[in-house]
Amino acid sequence: MDPQQIELIKSFKPRRSYGWLWLILLAMILIAVGVAPWLVAGTTSSSAMLTMIISIPVAFTFIMLAFWFPSMRYELTRDELILRYGPVIKYRIPLSQIRTIRRRNLGLTIWSSIRFPGIALFKIPYSDVGDVKMCATSALNNILLIETQKEKYGLAPEKEEELVAAIRRRMEST
Repeated sequence: MDPQQIELIKSFKPRRSYGWLWLILLAMILIAVGVAPWLVAGTTSSSAMLTMIISIPVAFTFIMLAFWFPSMRYELTRDELILRYGPVIKYRIPLSQIRTIRRRNLGLTIWSSIRFPGIALFKIPYSDVGDVKMCATSALNNILLIETQKEKYGLAPEKEEELVAAIRRRMEST
């Protein structure tokens, strides 16, 4: 990346939350569910072994998501907004494709991807706006919803007004 591009990147942090605790709690529950039958039934039980083989990797995934929680950020370059979460999420939103930016409370559905109090990741269906690619420290309330022609993105920046103003300035200058 050339030095001029580096100077143009402005990084914004998400709102504070304890969403990482939900990820760790879920991982601990999955570990308990996976290990308990194996301890009770012993190593000869194929169903206990299968439960452990399935639950432990899923628990590890939640632990990794909790580990990456501090890496969540929103980067504004000259041409795009990038939503980042560890190595697993990197949504690129070209500024030229943004149609609307607004704060919303989103409608709950029973279907979910990774959505707990304090964290929402990946593509999540909402009852009132449809599928939203989330990278936020809030699952439902005060979500900054960015709509393009093809996708909707949800984020929860700590300095929302500053981010929106910076996006609008860069959109006007291009």
